[in-house]
Amino acid sequence: MRIVDVRATPVTVPLRRPLRWSFGVEVTTTRTIIELITDEGLVGIGETRGGDEVADAVELHRDLFIGLDPLEVGRITRRFGVFRMTSEQLALVGAAKLAGAGIEMACWDLVGKALGKRCGDLWGGIEDDRVEFAAYVFYRYASRTEVGNGNRPEDAADHAEELFETYGFRDIKFKNGVLDPRQEIASVRMMRERLGDRLRNLRLDPNAVWSVETSVRVLNELNDFGLEFCEDPTWGIEGMSLVRERTPVPLATNMCCVTFEQIPLAVRARAVDVILGDVHFWGGPSPVLQLAKVCETFNLGLSLHSDRELGISTAAVLHLAAAETMVSHAIDSHLPEQADDIITTPFRFRDGCLEVPAGPGLGVEIDRDKLNFYAEHHRKVGEASEFVDPGRAGFRAKFPRF
Repeated sequence: MRIVDVRATPVTVPLRRPLRWSFGVEVTTTRTIIELITDEGLVGIGETRGGDEVADAVELHRDLFIGLDPLEVGRITRRFGVFRMTSEQLALVGAAKLAGAGIEMACWDLVGKALGKRCGDLWGGIEDDRVEFAAYVFYRYASRTEVGNGNRPEDAADHAEELFETYGFRDIKFKNGVLDPRQEIASVRMMRERLGDRLRNLRLDPNAVWSVETSVRVLNELNDFGLEFCEDPTWGIEGMSLVRERTPVPLATNMCCVTFEQIPLAVRARAVDVILGDVHFWGGPSPVLQLAKVCETFNLGLSLHSDRELGISTAAVLHLAAAETMVSHAIDSHLPEQADDIITTPFRFRDGCLEVPAGPGLGVEIDRDKLNFYAEHHRKVGEASEFVDPGRAGFRAKFPRF
């Protein structure tokens, strides 16, 4: 079996409502859907972050995978490993790295289909077909043109209640760093008061816009609210280390430690307790499985990061979480905020959990009509910037902001 062709299709899918975060507002998700075609007629599918630039990178680097046997996925992964460079070089090769992540995902889908095995069983063996997720709580605007209650502490608490009642979550990841810290402390209090015993764990994510001093003050004040961890309260390994030294709240990261060469620095500085792996940013499923072993070596916690992935990547995350026992925290997901998807059977939450797909490979298939519709939508509207805020004229992200 050989890979003989590839299709890379950028799509843009709207979110139900604009989601505020510390750097701006998310209004859509733009992804590149990858299809690898073999000489035996099998098609493997993958998904990665980004649009036209990533699709162009797939075409540019065809020589790295066309003609190879997808069963030798390790060889293809090593070839794309040239793009898994140091953090300083990451900006130069970002599109190629993201392209490689989607291609590797599609290769694993082909391997599973060829062998009649689920990806999770190829990645170590699935022990539990249900994977638990945390509610991903945001301050939200009513629409692209209307702020609504998106500037009030109550808005996040309203969103939390909505997610708990609709999908049965037990944990919360609160995307904060948006309002003044005093208002966000009020949001946390409201969530605890309204949800009571239904709320098991609560984690924060201000995306590094707090100063060290603000981080220490806020986390110490909220320590009695049972914080599971705080993700990237401040910028950089040194800043995280200073915060961790002065607060009992565990710290997680998807910003200060995103490449393997940063892990020893973060460990020596005692800057992080939990690393959030990402099947796109880390370069594919294989690097995340490698990350799990590194976390096991250094006794670090591991969870999986969400950045508006659609159904194909959600399937990959499910297989990883079900097969890798080091994933020790409920995963966060944007999926309840997606207005639509491009797979034939979209995922549905039940009691805060998603089921691992039962079919071979990733176990999901592309809805061709939806793919074509959102590809055309992408051609019309392009990729929306998440680093602007239409509700605040002249808004620019900065470090620190509070």
